[in-house]
Amino acid sequence: MVIYCISVRTGLEEKYINSVQPVLNDSESSIHGTLYFLRKRMRLKTGKEYFDPFFPGYLFLKTEEEDPSKLRCLSKYSGFLRFLPSTTDIQPLLASDLQIVTSLLKFGTTVDIVPVTFDENDRIVILDGPFKDFSGKVIAVNKRNKRLNIQLDFMNGMRVVGLTYEEVAKFPEFLESRDSEMQQEKL
Repeated sequence: MVIYCISVRTGLEEKYINSVQPVLNDSESSIHGTLYFLRKRMRLKTGKEYFDPFFPGYLFLKTEEEDPSKLRCLSKYSGFLRFLPSTTDIQPLLASDLQIVTSLLKFGTTVDIVPVTFDENDRIVILDGPFKDFSGKVIAVNKRNKRLNIQLDFMNGMRVVGLTYEEVAKFPEFLESRDSEMQQEKL
């Protein structure tokens, strides 16, 4: 299984998926796979929640196809800009880029509100989700708005991703409450 990154016009990600995914699902098609558009759940100070693109303008194609020339047919659809790193040299995601995307996809296509706590030195500790044990860099924390900015080295460039966080009291208490919720879901 390989994952390719496709750049499309920002705001047209859903339209592109709606056009291309039926082709990828068609048994007669020369290429098969699934397109993913990553989102993040955000929360305003008022408590209203909404979804934002995680990587605006980027879609990820998970496929068994290892012949990049077969992917060129996807460039004819409205909104397509280019394959990354280059349309002339289509390559699947490698190393750290692949690790970031597969880590995010393990939790679905939506990155939920990040549970965190602050240690005695006021450093942020991410407790669960795709950023648990994260090796990237938290570059800003806005405690009033409960937002944090994470710097990722992705696709040969530094990307800053803003996330909403939810402060959790202590790590053991968080695990107990999460385990309790999981037990209730089973019932």
